[in-house]
Amino acid sequence: MTLRKRIQILLAFLVALPLLLLLYESYQTGRKTLVTQMKQEALQIARLETAEMDLTFDPPRLMAQGIVRALESERLPSPTGIRELLRRTLHESPDIYGISVALDPAMTPLKRFAPYAFRRKGVETEIILPYDYTQSEWYQLPLRSGRGKWIKPYYGEGGKALMVTYVAPFRWNGSVAGMVAVDIDLDSLVSRLHFLKPGGDGTVYLVNKQGKILAHPALKALADLPGKQGLRELASVMARHGLDTEKMVDPVSRRVSWVVESPIRSLAAEQGGDDWSLIVSWPLDKRLAPLTGMGRRMLVLYLFMGGAAIWFLNRTFEDNISRPLRQLAEQARRYSRGDFSQPFVLRGEALELRELGVALTLLGESLGKKNQPDTAASEETP
Repeated sequence: MTLRKRIQILLAFLVALPLLLLLYESYQTGRKTLVTQMKQEALQIARLETAEMDLTFDPPRLMAQGIVRALESERLPSPTGIRELLRRTLHESPDIYGISVALDPAMTPLKRFAPYAFRRKGVETEIILPYDYTQSEWYQLPLRSGRGKWIKPYYGEGGKALMVTYVAPFRWNGSVAGMVAVDIDLDSLVSRLHFLKPGGDGTVYLVNKQGKILAHPALKALADLPGKQGLRELASVMARHGLDTEKMVDPVSRRVSWVVESPIRSLAAEQGGDDWSLIVSWPLDKRLAPLTGMGRRMLVLYLFMGGAAIWFLNRTFEDNISRPLRQLAEQARRYSRGDFSQPFVLRGEALELRELGVALTLLGESLGKKNQPDTAASEETP
């Protein structure tokens, strides 16, 4: 291998290695900064949306508890008084879909009496529930637990509106005398979650530990987690009981994502809920795509800079070392053939090469003198 080739390899190594290390360090620094920013943004979204959830689900619970206290303060309220209470409460609470008081037939002379005030197409309406409500799930669950309960979401109004109900028992003389039920319409909530796309391609949805998902853009409302895949990992995050972040495979999209889990306080078990959590999922491939593109551009830039540096160094080496060495070698070959007619001149090169050129010139002059014929001896010879 020629000296030039060896120098070229050495130059390529000396130039490429620092550039690659610089590129790697720049990419890692950018990635760390972007991930940190993504975490903060995801946590902020989770906090804001969790607060919004509490503003949605806390008022019905507090309203039901307030009506419970009002009913318990009066031993036998009149039917007119109950209906007026419901109408006034509904009118003053525009975010509430409907409200009902359902009496236990065994606890009151009114027998089976359950007035229900609600909004139908924006108009406040009132009916008396015509069925045996005491056997319904929404009545039995709080009756068995003895405390207020959130009934799992369901479709009301003929399967058109997504609803959720908070039901709280009230007591007379220490015994459960009936239930207060408050309904809210979740359609606006579901629509808002559908249109929330953090990072441009992320998703926000509600999920409980049983794998029931509410309002995921890729699933219909009240969908089950597909095959319950990934529920174990997601459930382990939810079990930490706090705002948390995790890099994991999203159980719905099956993409590696940065997942933020935030428990909904108003839907926690101690509030009669089913431990629902808000999930903010950011696909890493989409989120890091700008950084990947920047990394490619930086790689092209560094390759160009490295190529230019190698070309410059190689050209410099050619002009200052390779070409003078070839000239010295050519002059030495002429001397070896006995050609001393052209003295060697090397100017403007490195000091070492000039010294070598001077030495070669002196060698040529010495050899030329030795090869000259002895003229004096020739003249004395007859």
